[in-house]
Amino acid sequence: MEQVVIDGLQHLQLTKEEEEEISISTASSSNLLEEFKLSLFGRLLADRNQNMRAFKSTLRSVWKMGSDLRIVDVGKNIFQFKFSLSYQLEWVERNGPWNFDNNLLLLCRWRKGLSVTNISFTHSPLWIQVWGLPFESMTEEVGKDLGSKLGKYIE
Repeated sequence: MEQVVIDGLQHLQLTKEEEEEISISTASSSNLLEEFKLSLFGRLLADRNQNMRAFKSTLRSVWKMGSDLRIVDVGKNIFQFKFSLSYQLEWVERNGPWNFDNNLLLLCRWRKGLSVTNISFTHSPLWIQVWGLPFESMTEEVGKDLGSKLGKYIE
């Protein structure tokens, strides 16, 4: 039975009508582009489903934005965070990392061509704490050296 289905699918072809190209307008309104420039996309690094109402409520509270922050589920457990002002977005980026229910929230800035299928969450800023350093090694320079060995040093 399975082989019959596989054989049938291997011989599928598009009709002339289905082969037609569909042109999509690439002209975007400046308002729409501005909305995306004020957006971050995020995904919780979690192995189980989360309470989304609590997730949204908690972020609005912790980020101190209330209803100014719009959170939209765009699919595949990815959320779009729409900010009203650029300093709000930058504050969230600068003051991370963020988590919810002990799950890291990975964030990505919008860029042209980004979609649910090609978005990649590969990096997150993390604070590190080093124990047992000699007192004379507790300097900003040593901190930069250690941070650079672990990844990209930010601050």
